[in-house]
Amino acid sequence: MQSFKQTYPVIKYDPDMKPNPVKWLVDDFWQLGKINGMAGFEKSGKSRLMNWMLVGMSKGSVLGLAAMPQRILYLCGEETVSHVNSRITRYAELQGIPKSQFDIDFVEAAAMRLDIKSQRDGLLEMILDNDREMLVIDPWRRVHGADENDSKQMSPIYNDIRRWSNKYNLTVVLLHHTPKISMDTDMSRMAAWFRGSTDLPAILDTAQYVDRLDKGTIKVRRQGRFPPLPQLQVTDLGGTKLNDDKGFA
Repeated sequence: MQSFKQTYPVIKYDPDMKPNPVKWLVDDFWQLGKINGMAGFEKSGKSRLMNWMLVGMSKGSVLGLAAMPQRILYLCGEETVSHVNSRITRYAELQGIPKSQFDIDFVEAAAMRLDIKSQRDGLLEMILDNDREMLVIDPWRRVHGADENDSKQMSPIYNDIRRWSNKYNLTVVLLHHTPKISMDTDMSRMAAWFRGSTDLPAILDTAQYVDRLDKGTIKVRRQGRFPPLPQLQVTDLGGTKLNDDKGFA
């Protein structure tokens, strides 16, 4: 076991130290080695859109945005592995990508307890064992048993995820649900997009809000630790039937 000094070494001030540049995994969408969060209401299409993007990353471009391939560990918290695997296979066909070109491993993660330290340690070991570069959690609510409105319960989980991104350059994408909104809700505030305490939006480096305008149109709000970005309009070719055979454009 490491000592406190080994875990938290003192780093001397260096006037010549250069900050590590922040790189985009998907341009103006997800950042590399950072914590990214996608929010939206049930059936808004956020999981399908995220799957479409994971596949497109392997060819270096998705939705017209430059992207980078990653070795991905995908925690399936609601949908079964076979369902997500089949969707991704179909999306590869639609995007003209060989099925062997992308690297995604799945875990049936419903009832995972990331609020328990030993389970977080086990997940990190799983990530590091195969040099995986990206962790996808879909959805966030299904992989822990803590009260999301209680910052004290949630902070140890978020602290460990931040440590993973800082120490191992791990890219994280969390999918989460949006709370009920009213006429007075300020949707320009990232904190309004996510259920639970403000600890989650506070820790995110990028955030996206998937907003379905009609059966074939989605607008994605984008915020984070960078200047404001315009909303991204995406065509959902599956429409309100949420047809996995169609994809996005």
